[in-house]
Amino acid sequence: MAKTYKFTQYISQAKVEPFPLELDDGQVLQIPAPDGDTVLEIEESRSSRRTLALLCGEHYERVRELVGSAPASVLNALVTDMVDHFGLSPVPPGGSSASLR
Repeated sequence: MAKTYKFTQYISQAKVEPFPLELDDGQVLQIPAPDGDTVLEIEESRSSRRTLALLCGEHYERVRELVGSAPASVLNALVTDMVDHFGLSPVPPGGSSASLR
């Protein structure tokens, strides 16, 4: 007999804590985990700005101000840490580019 998968089990196992981003003044932005619709939008986005906006949600403007004048590696490291923290796939399903067949 084939195994049955329960959707509610996926939900119960998906509890992810917010991403706590501490600022220089000691304030901590609690960035919540993205939902499924947001992850689909992130995977379809080819824009760093759009990806950051989707990941940060209501905190986007503040985070954008912080990374806007910082070296590019800061943005890359922050997004990488957020992706790791939330357990997201860094490469969308199907790969990052067309195959060479």
